[in-house]
Amino acid sequence: MRRVGFGLRAWALSVCLGASWGALAAGACEREASWVPSDTARHFLVLAASRDVFFDRSGPSFVMLMKADAAAGEVEMGAVGIHADDQGRAVFGTVPWTTYDAFLHEPGKSSKNLMLRLEITEPQYERVLSVLRMWERRARENELLYPDDLHMNNILLVKQATEELNRCRDTVNLYTLDWGVNDRISDDNATAHVTRLVFEELKRRNPGRHVPDSAMPEGLLSLGGSEPLAAREPAPVEAKATQDAARAPAHVHHAHEHAGGTQ
Repeated sequence: MRRVGFGLRAWALSVCLGASWGALAAGACEREASWVPSDTARHFLVLAASRDVFFDRSGPSFVMLMKADAAAGEVEMGAVGIHADDQGRAVFGTVPWTTYDAFLHEPGKSSKNLMLRLEITEPQYERVLSVLRMWERRARENELLYPDDLHMNNILLVKQATEELNRCRDTVNLYTLDWGVNDRISDDNATAHVTRLVFEELKRRNPGRHVPDSAMPEGLLSLGGSEPLAAREPAPVEAKATQDAARAPAHVHHAHEHAGGTQ
């Protein structure tokens, strides 16, 4: 089985909040309702975090997607969130494979790493992937919502990505990140630690949803340490735009980009 990236920079929705996103989601739920599981392809979302890596005792924390296609003999994977740069500083954006590679396997009991791995549907995968692509673009083009607080951007990424799992129906017991009176995690902790604590809470709430190594697709975990191939090219931008325009409301606009694949 070969490992390829999923091309985070290839195509991104230009909207994620407000009425336009809600209108688009209605079509997404119709697609989810009509989705038929594949006999060969499986999709996973991984919430991964570590601690005691940076000066504030926080660590890398990110959202990762994996797709294993037995028929094609390939695995697509990639991640967006906080990771360490070449100088060991915390940065936000596309996570290098050398960082997310450590989370292919479940961490040991004494590890400082935390991981919740959920099997999701293809429609859920595509919605979360749109969120990751949007945030990758914002980081790359210096258009982050919080230019001076990378952790706040990461919190919003996690909030949006996890909420997409329940957009059409409740499939995961989520923690509500809204900075309200009941949001004890964001209220009682520094932003640098919020995403890891949210992942811990989600793992506590969904013990039966975590997919252990023993239940993962054959051959996927053996890819640990293998450098990915170039990212798979998505459908041509023109074709994608035509498809989306046909099924989305007229007032929803899409931003189209083309760049190299994820590494």
